[in-house]
Amino acid sequence: MSAVRPGRLLALLAALSAGAGCASRRVLRVENRVLAAENDDLQRRLAECRARPSDDFAIDVDAAVVRAYLERAGLQVRESETTAGVFLAPVEGDQASFNLAVQVFPREKVVYMAVTDYLDIDEAVSPGAMVLLLTRMATLNYELLLGKFQLEPRSGQVIFSVELNFDDGLGYRTFETVLRHLVQTADERYPELLRAAQGNAL
Repeated sequence: MSAVRPGRLLALLAALSAGAGCASRRVLRVENRVLAAENDDLQRRLAECRARPSDDFAIDVDAAVVRAYLERAGLQVRESETTAGVFLAPVEGDQASFNLAVQVFPREKVVYMAVTDYLDIDEAVSPGAMVLLLTRMATLNYELLLGKFQLEPRSGQVIFSVELNFDDGLGYRTFETVLRHLVQTADERYPELLRAAQGNAL
C-alpha cells in the first residue's frame, strides 16, 4: 500500500471540511424554514383567538377580565375605595378569615394577587416572637413553589402574594388554579404563623 503524500492529505481534509460546511448551511436553512412556518402558524392561531373571544381565555387581559374571572370563581367582588383598580373579596377559610386583593397591570402583563388582613406584626408578643415569625415566613418562602409571605413595612401586615404573568393571554383555568392555591396556602399556614407570633416553637 502506497503512503498518502502530505499535500494530498491536506487537500482531502480541506475538501471534506468544505463539504461539511455546505451540509451544515443546508441544514440550517431547512431548520430556519421550519421555524418560520411554525411561527406563521402560531401567529395565525393567535389572530384567530383574538377574533373569537372566549369566556375561558383572554388575549387582552384588563380589569374587566379579572373581575369576571373572580366572580366566576364564586367571590363577592368590590372595588377598593382607597386604591383605584384594586378588587377586594372576603374569604372565609377553615383556619382564618382574610381579604383577597387583586390588581391587573396591563403594561407589565401581570396580575397581582395578595391575601391581606391576615396577620399583623403587632400580634407578635415579644421581640423574640417577632424574630420567630419572620424566620418562619422565610422558611415557608423557601419551601413554597408559588407565592411568598412578606411583611408590609408601612402597615405591619403579613401578606401572602403571587404575581401571575400573562405574556400570551390568560386562561380562566390557570387564573382559578393560582387563586385557589393562594387562598388554600394562606389558610393552611395561618395556625403555624400565629403560633410563631405568640412565641411558641413550631
